[in-house]
Amino acid sequence: MKKIIFALTVLVSSFVLSGCTKNPLTSDSSTTQTSPQNQVQESKQTNSCQPKEVTIEGYGDKGKQLSNCFIEFPGEPSRQDKSYYIVEDLCGQFTNELISNALGKNIIKSQASENYNLHYCHYYFDEQNYVMLNLEYLTIANQKTGQEKMNRTTTEDSKIPMRNMVVYQEDGQINTIYLVLSDDKFISINRTNNSHLSSEELINFAANIGNVIKDYK
Repeated sequence: MKKIIFALTVLVSSFVLSGCTKNPLTSDSSTTQTSPQNQVQESKQTNSCQPKEVTIEGYGDKGKQLSNCFIEFPGEPSRQDKSYYIVEDLCGQFTNELISNALGKNIIKSQASENYNLHYCHYYFDEQNYVMLNLEYLTIANQKTGQEKMNRTTTEDSKIPMRNMVVYQEDGQINTIYLVLSDDKFISINRTNNSHLSSEELINFAANIGNVIKDYK
C-alpha cells in the first residue's frame, strides 16, 4: 500500500510541475512561428532596438534604426529643412517590432501593397487579422467632408500627440484614424472587421504611433 501511495504521489507531482514550466519567449517576430496561445503571451513582451545604421535596398546611403524600432530612410538632397519626411515604404520604416510595441500584440508577419500606386502595410497579429497603415497624399479637409456626408462623426482626440482625426460610425465604433502629417499628407489606421480591437485599443495604438512620428512630415 505504501508503494502504491508513493507512486501516485510522484505521478501527480510530475503533472503539477510540468504545468508550471514556462517556454522561453522570443521577440523576433520575423523568424518565430507561434501558436495562438504563445502569441498572446508574446504580445506582452517589449521589443527594443539598438540604434544603428542599416542598409536599405535601392538606397546608396544607409538608413538609421532608432531605439523605438522606427527606421529613418536616407534624406533627400532636395529638402530645404532638416525634418524627416515619411516615404512610401511603410513596412520598411514601421518595423514589426515597432508595431508590436505600439499595439501590444505580437506581429507575426507584415505585407506591403503589390500595387505601386498604393502605399500601405498590413501587420498581422494572427493568420487572418491585421492592422493597416496607409499613406495618402490627399487633402485631409476633403476626408473630413466625405466622412461626415456618410453620417459619421469626426473629432480630434487629445490622447494622440499629433494632429489627428478620429472617425466614428453611427454605431459608435471607430471607422478610421488619421494621423495628419500636413494638409495634404496623412497616414490612416484601419483594421480587419473581425480583429476585435476595441476603440480604446485603437486610440492607444494611434497614440503610440503618434509619439514616434509627431515631429515628422
